[in-house]
Amino acid sequence: MINFDLENTLFCGQSFCWRREDENYVAVLNNKVYRINNNSDITDPYLINYLDINFNYKETLNTIKEMNPVLNQAIETCNEIHILNQDLWETIICFILSQNNNIKRIEGIYDTLCKTYGVEVEKGYFTFPRPEMMKNVSEKELRDLKVGFRAPYIIDAINNSDLLLTIDTMEGEEADIILQKIKGIGPKVSACIRLFALHDLNVFPKDVWVKKIMKNVFEGSDESIFYPYAGLAQQYLFHYARLGYLDEYFKN
Repeated sequence: MINFDLENTLFCGQSFCWRREDENYVAVLNNKVYRINNNSDITDPYLINYLDINFNYKETLNTIKEMNPVLNQAIETCNEIHILNQDLWETIICFILSQNNNIKRIEGIYDTLCKTYGVEVEKGYFTFPRPEMMKNVSEKELRDLKVGFRAPYIIDAINNSDLLLTIDTMEGEEADIILQKIKGIGPKVSACIRLFALHDLNVFPKDVWVKKIMKNVFEGSDESIFYPYAGLAQQYLFHYARLGYLDEYFKN
């Protein structure tokens, strides 16, 4: 059996498409419905790539553990979390939606966009809409779907989707320059897209949680202490904090 923590990987804040149904994890990906009960169900080539099964996490996590005691404890607690290889377009829209938002609400908006503009591939299950499916959407229509101030950002992403055709071949600041041409995408959102869609493990997204962690846990240090796996370290620290294990550092 493939040895990694499926639950923590799917629900650690990097993806918003997975739902728990009965004893399965369910999502619409690659124009089909995937249902996973446990790691032994991961046999489809698309899922193997999506879940980053072939990356050597064991060796990488052993390296990260040695960087800091708190990080070591985060890895021991959360087990083996993988960084997903997600669709670039879907990741861009999801992290535009993530601004000043919480995971439950992002998931709700995600579902609404799928049902409104996506394609039904099984009864009640819809794909995430491609930019061409939303090309005529208005700002009012998006605001009616509760996306709020992010509506013009989504429209700008739709109108500039051609910018993204070659971005998967770019690295670092080159990708940032292209991504940040889209309204509403700043350094934090761009970093999330690079990490969760382009598998850039050197990038270090800094949201409110991570900024607090760096200030209170790693005072006087920056993300360079985690290179060359800053993105993976960030995801562990983010999830570990969300689970409440770093609350003592946030009291003041």
